[in-house]
Amino acid sequence: MKCYAGALALAVLTMTNVVPAAAQSQPASPGSTPRLLLIYREEVKPGKAAAHAVNEAAWAAAYTKAQAAERWLGMTTVAGPNEAWFLSGYESYEAFERTQNAMTADATLTAEGDRFSAAEGDLLSRTSTILATYRADLSYQSQVTLPQMRYMQVQIVRVKPGHLDEFSDAWEMVVAAHGKAKMDERWAVYQVTAGMPTGTFMFFFPRKSLAEVDNNAAMHSAAAYRDAVGESGRARLDEMNSTAIESDQWLVFRFAPNMSLLTKEWIDGDPAFWTPKPPPAPVARKK
Repeated sequence: MKCYAGALALAVLTMTNVVPAAAQSQPASPGSTPRLLLIYREEVKPGKAAAHAVNEAAWAAAYTKAQAAERWLGMTTVAGPNEAWFLSGYESYEAFERTQNAMTADATLTAEGDRFSAAEGDLLSRTSTILATYRADLSYQSQVTLPQMRYMQVQIVRVKPGHLDEFSDAWEMVVAAHGKAKMDERWAVYQVTAGMPTGTFMFFFPRKSLAEVDNNAAMHSAAAYRDAVGESGRARLDEMNSTAIESDQWLVFRFAPNMSLLTKEWIDGDPAFWTPKPPPAPVARKK
């Protein structure tokens, strides 16, 4: 388990971890959606991104060699604060606990984790551990084969106290409209239960390329979708956005194969992209 100062590495959207008797965190299918999402969020200091990437690649390689029970998907920001997120998904808290116990019981992995964590002391300005649960009612076509994706857009929405029902009802309407209009779009929504303010939701939009974003405006302004939402629906959404939303932030991430610890099934989805390359050897200093 990727750990830093006693915290846990977390989350992989659409990556269901089933933990058998051997307590391995092993995705049943790279296209399924986990009920429990854990995110280990690292804020990288200015000018330290390259050094951080090298350390993370070595960390993932060491855990791969040791056949660690944990799995995670690493990704770094293209737009937004300079951050790296490490994602792992589970079917239950019990499944997560089993993996945690298996990792902490391995003295070799614990020592390795402590070593790599110490190396990041000068590279990171802050770390966060976030726990969130899947909201199927607010998600749309969430089952995506992530090994074929390359980017993830993340929308972080904070809902004002007392407005959760209003927010949920409006988004259920949006989901229904997307289904009626047969929209070629997909997202998964997770409601944060720990690690961020109450009322925080995360929308995950997987992308094969950022070119997909170019089509969003035209797709949502087309007659099929506008008719599905209707005038009353648009007025309802405007009202909800005005009264219920405390804050709204968008981030764009690029998947980082070298910083990820994945299963063979995941890697086989696109070996050319996901096969980790060895971290660069340190440059020998001249005496």
